[in-house]
This record gives sequence, structure tokens and C-alpha cells, in this order.
Amino acid sequence: MSMESREEQHKQRIQLLIAFFVPIFIASLIRFWDVDLRPLHSDEGVNSFFLLNLYNNNYYHYDPSNYHGPFLYYIGLIPFYILGISDFSFRLMPILFGIMVVALLYPLRRRIGKMGLLTTGLLIAISPANSFFSRDTIHETYLVFFSLAVVVSFFLYSETKKSRYIFFAAASLAFIITIKETYIMTFAVYALSLAIAYGYEIVFLPKVARFQHFKDVFATFAIDCKKNKYAIGISIGVFLLINFLFYSSFFTYYAGIKGILTTLKIWSKTGVHIGGHAKPFIYYFKVLYKFELPILVLGIAGFYYAFRRGNKFSVFVSLWAILMYVIYSLVPYKTPWLILNIVLPFTILAGIFVNGIFGIVKKRWHYAIFYPIYVIIFGFFCYQSIMLNFKNYDDERYELVYVQTKRDIFNLLDRMKSLSNSCGKNMVINVVSKEYWPLPWYLREYKNARLWGNVIDNPNAPVILVDKSGESKLKEKLKGKYKKERFVLRPGVWLVAYIQEGLYNAVCGEEATSKAAILPITKVSKDELEQGLIGKYYYNIECIGTPFLSKVENNAISFTYNDETQKPYRSPFGIEWEGYLSIAQKGVYQFATKSDDGSVVYINGKLVVDNDDLHATRHISGVVSLSEGFHHVRVKYFDGGGGAVMEFLWTPPGGSESLVPLQVLFHKK
Repeated sequence: MSMESREEQHKQRIQLLIAFFVPIFIASLIRFWDVDLRPLHSDEGVNSFFLLNLYNNNYYHYDPSNYHGPFLYYIGLIPFYILGISDFSFRLMPILFGIMVVALLYPLRRRIGKMGLLTTGLLIAISPANSFFSRDTIHETYLVFFSLAVVVSFFLYSETKKSRYIFFAAASLAFIITIKETYIMTFAVYALSLAIAYGYEIVFLPKVARFQHFKDVFATFAIDCKKNKYAIGISIGVFLLINFLFYSSFFTYYAGIKGILTTLKIWSKTGVHIGGHAKPFIYYFKVLYKFELPILVLGIAGFYYAFRRGNKFSVFVSLWAILMYVIYSLVPYKTPWLILNIVLPFTILAGIFVNGIFGIVKKRWHYAIFYPIYVIIFGFFCYQSIMLNFKNYDDERYELVYVQTKRDIFNLLDRMKSLSNSCGKNMVINVVSKEYWPLPWYLREYKNARLWGNVIDNPNAPVILVDKSGESKLKEKLKGKYKKERFVLRPGVWLVAYIQEGLYNAVCGEEATSKAAILPITKVSKDELEQGLIGKYYYNIECIGTPFLSKVENNAISFTYNDETQKPYRSPFGIEWEGYLSIAQKGVYQFATKSDDGSVVYINGKLVVDNDDLHATRHISGVVSLSEGFHHVRVKYFDGGGGAVMEFLWTPPGGSESLVPLQVLFHKK
């Protein structure tokens, strides 16, 4: 072998190693970084409940009407036994499987090329959807991994004829069934895609050769089956054994086995009876366009390019992509994590296309155009992923963030910690809220945290957590004095913490509640003032802690945002405006707020308008007698999710209701 040949081989190996390891490194970095930053999703809370029950009590029985397959729970035991119980160990397995999806592309390198391997790997590693949901302990990442494993195993067998790939394919198919009932959609897509891919090859043969080629395909299949009859028999046994082990809870619950088929009937109804998760056909396209644009554009280009190439693998992946998109779009029930099943084949198509384009890049000026565009695309994609995973992870304005637990839950947990520092973690916490996931996970160390799910006859305890729907019923049963604080659990769901007054005062002192008044100094001169109230903006509904924004309001207080996408801030947020009101004429003034959600108005430290709590747009007013001069004013507003509306109104003596004008609002210099 000549020196030039050895150098070329060495160069090729280096390029291949870069194409393999760089995406894995980036995928690992994004998925492992600050993994406990995002609160557990409610679905993760449910999964953690079953997993903890399996870990602590060695109990899990598969129920086909509930929470998908058993794989997630048994695989999740591994890090618990090795690392103990923590957010990190709970989320470790989906993170590892998300990274292994990238690594599993390597066997396809001959079919998609080195540049295709690098491109596909980077797209999956950086993809906002893939990285976001790989950091969640839900079933979808496992499903994506084994879906790819089936494809890799099939084409590796067709390439090498080695029987071990039959075993890999059988095991992967079995694991798919143990993960989620949507396996039936995946299997149907695979079967149809393979049939059309082989048929597509036959169509372009001369007419006289088509029938012979068709016979040859089946003859080859029959020969392979005969040659590998023992391997096929063993694979069928492996397939059945894996399903039997998982669905029987490892020989402890044989009734779970029949659930393999029962679940299809149950979940076929779920897909139609959408229970609030209905989305239009175009939903997934919109999500792809907004968050996965490079994958969408390059994938569509790859679809065209694949059919021009005409080989079975490219045609199969094209059909896999388009059929997955169509089937998932036709089902009314839609959630954003299901998009991972669509994104996977589109990324492979994108890799095929980019590899093809790179193959015609020969001249220096070609490289001068190709590489900057390549870097810019992935730089923008990486920015999207970083912002979603590490800043906007609970912001409902982003469609990938779906009924996500708000970071306000950490404020609740901090309050529980401060209370337990005083009376210990054995304090009784009665959770009488209908909605409470993922609180069982976060309150697992509080041995007397009792999750009732409704308001009980005697709810009294040092701490009571209730949702808005049960608060009025709870108040009827309370004995003694309580202080309360409010926290947003997720969009449309907030919890009120009722804390016994003695405990609250011992821990927090005489802290002000949301309606407390701080008596201001009202005697000020005009020379001390400037126009506009001071607005302080908080990412919680009680307006406590450090504001994320503080500014002088240069307009009257009035805004309307009809949904999450229109808001300038993520929910929940609270705003407190403070300053002075100039009164030119002595008399009785009516003040009001029109708000969605809660708002209150204090004049000279007195509560005048109480339009508080979670509600749709509502108008509440109050009156106060004011003398001529400057009067301290404090207005508080919060938005818990959904629409956000706020108007600060007044009716001067003899006048009509209007917004309180900027000209009468001031703050101290």
C-alpha cells in the first residue's frame, strides 16, 4: 500500500470518528446539563409514582387502561439501585437512550455517508424536540430508540446476511411493544414502507423482467428463512419471552399478559375521544416549522432526492417519514412529544440530502459557501434548543412546552422546607387538591404528606394544599387561623397553601399576605415626583422575591393578551405598580379593575378593589373618599395562564368610567 493510500485511509478514519463522536458529545452536553432544572411534568410525576412503588414495594401490575407499557418502570430501576433516588437518577435512562439514538446511526454510515452521519447526528443531538423530551422520563424516547434499532437491524441483515441482526430486530420489536400501545402504528408503517420500497424497485425494471424479479425476491426470502430457520425460531422465542417477562411483571402477574391486545382497543378510543388534546391535522407541520425548520426543509429536500436515487433504503426512509406524519396527523389526539416519531425519519432524509450535496462540492468556492451555511444553520438550531431547554422550559408560548409544571413549584417546595426546618419533616401535610402531580415525587421525604385527592371531613393540619376548585369547601371545614399563599402548579391549575398561623408566624414572622397593606408616607410634594408608576414584574403570582424587570410605566395600565402566544412574558407572572395618584378635586372616587386573572388596588394602604383570585375577565369596583393632593397607590395583578387582561379604571366625581390617565400617576424620583 502506498504512502498516499495510507494517508487517505487515515484521513477517512479521522473524518468518520469526527462524524460519530461530535454529535454524541453535543447530545450528551445538552441532555446532561442541569438536568434537574425543569420541574417534573405531571406525566413524569405519575411515572415516578409507579417507579417508586416498584422500587420500594417490588410491586407493579400492568393495567392496559393506564399509563402505557411496563418497560419504562423496569428500566428506570437500574439507576435507582446504583445511584439512589434523585431527579438525576430518575431522568438518567431517557437521557442515555436519547444519546444512544445518535450513536445508533453509525451502522447506517455506508447508506447515508460520512457527511450524512454527521448531519443526521447533529440534527438529532440539537433538535429542540429530541433534546427537550430526552430530558423527560416519558415513553417516547425509548420508542424512538427501538424504532431506529429495528430499521438498523433489518438493513444490516439485508447487507450482511448475519443472523445476529435477526435477534436484534426481534428484541427491538418486542421492546417496542412493551413501551407503548402506538407500536401498532409503527409496525403498520414499517410493513407498508418496505412493501412499497421493494415494489418501487420493481416498477422501474423492464416489463419482461418485473415478474422474474418479483419471483426472485420471494425466492430469496424463502432461502433466507430456510437457511436461518433456527435463528428465526430463537428470535420468535426471544420476542415472546421479552413480552411475557415485562407484561407478567417478571412472573408475578400473569393477568397483565392479555393486556397486550386489550390495550389496542382501549387506546384506539383514546385517539378519537381526545379529552382536551384535539389538534388540527396541520398541528405537527406547524410545530416542525416553528422548532424543527432545518429538519423539515432538509427532510423534504431529502424526500425528493431519495426517490431520484431510487435505492430501497432511501425510498423506505422517505415512506417511513411521510406515513408517520400522515398517520399521526390523522389521529385527533395530539401531544408534542409524539412528534419525535416524525422527526426521526426526517433527520435521516436530511442527512441523505446533505451528503448528496456535499458529494458535488469540489471547488474551493463551493466549500466557502457550503461550510458557512452549514455552521449558521446548526448555530441557529443550537440557539433554539438552548433557549427551550434552559430558559423557556415552562413557557406555554412555546408549543413544545405542554401542560408543563411551572417552576413556581420550587417556591412551594422552598416554603415546605422552611416550615419543616422549624417542626421537622414529620409535619402533617394534607394535600386535598384534585390536581397534585408531580407533588408525590417532591414530597416523598415528608413521611406524613397525605395525598387525599379531595377535601376530606377533617382537613386541619399544619399545612393544607388545595386547588382552586376545592378552596371554598375547605374554608367551611377549617378550625383555627391560617395564613395562605398561592402557587401555580401548571397552566390552569394553582395550589393554595393554608399554613397554621402560629407556624407561619414562627417561621416567616409577620409576613404580608397577598392582600396585606403597607402603610405608605403620603405627604409628598410635586417636586419630589415624576410621571408614571413604578412597575415591578415577577415570575410568581404573589409578587415576592426579586423582580425580573423594573421600569417606569409611561402609559395607563391597560393590556389584553388573548392567549399565551401573545404574551410578552411566560406565565405565571405578577406585576406590582406603585406610586402616587394626583387628585385635583375632593370627592368620592370609584376605582375598578377589569382583569384576567386576579388584581387588587390599595389607596393610602386601604384595600379599595378586591378582584383577586383565578378567574376569567371580570370587572370589580370600590369607592373611596379622597382629598385634594397626592395619595399613595399600589396596584397588583397576576396571570396564572391562558389569557391575560388588565385595566386600571376610575370614575371621578361627576365623570364616567375610563382608564386612570398617565397624567395623574407619579412615582418618587
